[in-house]
Amino acid sequence: MRRALGPLGAVLVLAVLLVGCGRDEKPLAEELSRYTDRGDGCQQSVAAITYADSSLRAAGQERHERWDDATRSKVATVGGTIALEVRDFPSENTLEQARKVADLAADAAAAATTDEERVTLLREYRREAAQLVILCGREVPDL
Repeated sequence: MRRALGPLGAVLVLAVLLVGCGRDEKPLAEELSRYTDRGDGCQQSVAAITYADSSLRAAGQERHERWDDATRSKVATVGGTIALEVRDFPSENTLEQARKVADLAADAAAAATTDEERVTLLREYRREAAQLVILCGREVPDL
């Protein structure tokens, strides 16, 4: 009897978990938005850009960048952070710039991106990320 209850118990727990997951009717972005502070899109994005920059070679050295998993992960963090903060930017103009940065970060970090494409993407990402930092500095006091 004990042996039969083990697998049966596991199946019941799994069924309860799956049913509970099926009730989620809100979009993921809406669910995740309650985990971020309102109005801090610039602060979070600048922090993510700084974090990614800490693992990158100096500007002008893009051809020599080493794209290991850690570096790709840090650059991808920029895109993920911006995705979580889309409702928290101070203006539509800043949000539009943030989306450019997020797209470039995602493309540069993608495993399928070739080394030559990464050089171009990284240079473009750096320009757009710098522009986002400037926009945020203008729109957010104490940044």
